[in-house]
Amino acid sequence: MASFTDLREKLKSMTPHRDKVFEYSNGEKRKYRESDDDEERRDAEARKVKSSVKQAHIFTQEECARIEAKIDEVVAKADKGLYREHTVDRAPLRNKYFFGEGYTYGSQLEKRGPGQERLYSRGEVDEIPDWVHELVIDRLVTHGVIPEGFVNSAVINDYQPGGCIVSHVDPIHIFERPIVSVSFFSDSALCFGCKFQFKPIRVSEPVLYLPVRRGSVTVLSGYAADEITHCIRPQDIKERRAVIILRKTRADAPRLNSSSLSPSIHSSERRHVLKAKRSHRKADPDAAHRPRILEMDKELQRRSLSSRQRRHDGDSSENSWRRADEREPGSRYAHDHTPTRRVKMRRH
Repeated sequence: MASFTDLREKLKSMTPHRDKVFEYSNGEKRKYRESDDDEERRDAEARKVKSSVKQAHIFTQEECARIEAKIDEVVAKADKGLYREHTVDRAPLRNKYFFGEGYTYGSQLEKRGPGQERLYSRGEVDEIPDWVHELVIDRLVTHGVIPEGFVNSAVINDYQPGGCIVSHVDPIHIFERPIVSVSFFSDSALCFGCKFQFKPIRVSEPVLYLPVRRGSVTVLSGYAADEITHCIRPQDIKERRAVIILRKTRADAPRLNSSSLSPSIHSSERRHVLKAKRSHRKADPDAAHRPRILEMDKELQRRSLSSRQRRHDGDSSENSWRRADEREPGSRYAHDHTPTRRVKMRRH
């Protein structure tokens, strides 16, 4: 029988586990333990993901530079408010530009949860630019990545250092498969099976970490597209990065009614009267390694300050009541031969 000099060694020998790492966006890591069965299950899942992901390096450095210049033109037009209202969607460290088709997601949904996403009514977003067809889609058709006429939705995601997109599955009731993406500006990674936590933002170890190079094409179908979530982690965006996502919407995809959007302004007039908000935040190369303060954190701080202010106002009202009560002849704070005691308020 084996002898142990330390109880911790005995417990460790009796527990079939391995140390895994939970990584924060600021680089801090925390270990947690995973059993052999869990690891085997994750390995099997990783193999399923790999089998349903295809990658190819199609675009040269010169072609990338030309496409990146076009992406900069899109950003400039959006900053001038030259696109329709639902073409541009801005978030901290990440902007999205919808062309062809746009849809509601995340905080835009009235009811949260999978299956609640809806396409905007036709004409609510701008058409796919000609350069996307000529420089990107036609090249993918030539290389046999997608059939001709497949794409009717193009989305440009523009990330700054430290930006991210949380774990999700592209809505199955909205988009056909495959899902095709092309990366520009810098190298990054696509992660599968991660869990996000916030305050500060941190991400669990992925089931599969997939490097994504500048100019590369990534195609998701089958298990990778439908059965497991994918995300982009803050720590994987160290430089500006943009991705063009090319998809086809389902013929039976649900749409929002135009009356539920903005009945007071016709969609053709929005181009001239609405200007997208512009973020003046400068890219910080160290942002990917620090915790991010999210909007939900700011809201909690505002609520906390408001609560403290209400308590302070309540205390002030109570002290004022006491002073008034003490000045009354029959008050329990007044005495026959003693002058009325006055409470001095301390100003804050």
